[in-house]
Amino acid sequence: MKIALLLPRSVIYPSLSFDIMDGFKQSLKNMGLEGYHEIVSAGIGVAAKNEEIYDQCEQFLLAGTDVIIGYMNPLSAEFVHPLFEASGKALIVLDSGYHFPAFSEKLSNAWFISLQGGLCTRVITQKAIEDGFRNFAFSCSFYDAGYRPSYVYAAAAEEKGGSIVFNHITPLKRSEFTLKPLVEFLKQEPETAVLATFCGDMAEDFFAGSSDIADYCKVYATGFTSDEAWLEKIPYPGYEWSAAVAWSRNLRIPENETFVTIMDGIKYGKANLFSVLGWEAAQFIGLENIMFGGMTINSPRGKIYMNPESGFSEAPVYYTTVSKDENTGNCLLKDLHAASGTDAERKGLEKNIEYIRTVEANTWLNAYACLES
Repeated sequence: MKIALLLPRSVIYPSLSFDIMDGFKQSLKNMGLEGYHEIVSAGIGVAAKNEEIYDQCEQFLLAGTDVIIGYMNPLSAEFVHPLFEASGKALIVLDSGYHFPAFSEKLSNAWFISLQGGLCTRVITQKAIEDGFRNFAFSCSFYDAGYRPSYVYAAAAEEKGGSIVFNHITPLKRSEFTLKPLVEFLKQEPETAVLATFCGDMAEDFFAGSSDIADYCKVYATGFTSDEAWLEKIPYPGYEWSAAVAWSRNLRIPENETFVTIMDGIKYGKANLFSVLGWEAAQFIGLENIMFGGMTINSPRGKIYMNPESGFSEAPVYYTTVSKDENTGNCLLKDLHAASGTDAERKGLEKNIEYIRTVEANTWLNAYACLES
């Protein structure tokens, strides 16, 4: 089987493309399939130009590629999908879950392995509700404001009897970063919790500047805001916060322990969200499999089911607490456990997605976390 990987780049995750490829290859090796497939690759920038992605797919398919794997958003997948229908080949989309699909019917030849960013957002909102909060201040970076968790937070809070009573979006320029408006509001409204979504160095800025927040409220974060690749670099801000994540290197299941050992054997930090996606793509393909609907794999983040009706993977989401690493003084994840009620939140997310299809709603086009300098 000939397999092509479409790999983006990012200044905040400079090893992103290498991590996906290494995760894919090491997973094949772990299954005893090293050298069994022909593997080729191409760069797709920040995965924002659908025409560029289309051209790469077309060239690979004309060259006899059987499966194309790409880290891109669902809008790009829909744009290139006619190529896969025409050729009868399969597209595997590695998906952050930070975009919503515009299509309502399953794309016949496309399958999505998702980090479930939207689901993580709903799950952590439910945790905040269960903790007794009803009033929320929403805080995010200018960058994160262009993705769907910013909508999901508000929709989920309202559905659950709460509301967003304050919105705070940090400036585009890091030199202009400030949390002063948020802190001033929280001083006046101490019963308000913060729902946050930041990424990479923007998350570092948020937590570096938020030491005063703990005096007035509790913080809840989602997805990439609590990504260990960055948490290990972020000094502990003096307070713990709650998060919902797709995966952690500290997840104690045999499949994850194997994954972390193998990936960190290449280089410490190779076990991360992007190498997880590459690893799982190889698991789904296995021995020349291209019929993914209804498949279940045991991945580093638990049991993953490929829903044949939607074409999207369904996986556990984990509650965790971001705490202090006493050895480094930076942050780490602790107390991981599977979130309850994810089936109900998944249905709620489907309604959120359906609503966005009926309204005009802008979004960034690049795949989440893929940024140029």
